[in-house]
Amino acid sequence: MAKQPSKIELSIEEEKQAGETINVIYDGKRRIGSIRPETGQFVIELTNGEIYHAKTYDKGLNTLIMQYHLHK
Repeated sequence: MAKQPSKIELSIEEEKQAGETINVIYDGKRRIGSIRPETGQFVIELTNGEIYHAKTYDKGLNTLIMQYHLHK
């Protein structure tokens, strides 16, 4: 039988940084990245310093999760 993939549980918390609200995504207690709005788009920042841009919040969250799985 094939091994079942392990499930991860992500949590999203809002934090204030420099007067701006950002969403920080955690895998358990480990921070994996953040998403913040910026003039018509969203900026995704991984904990390793990589930065991505997305047009919608959902696409940004997908990008963050894909990059997290890719480098895990």
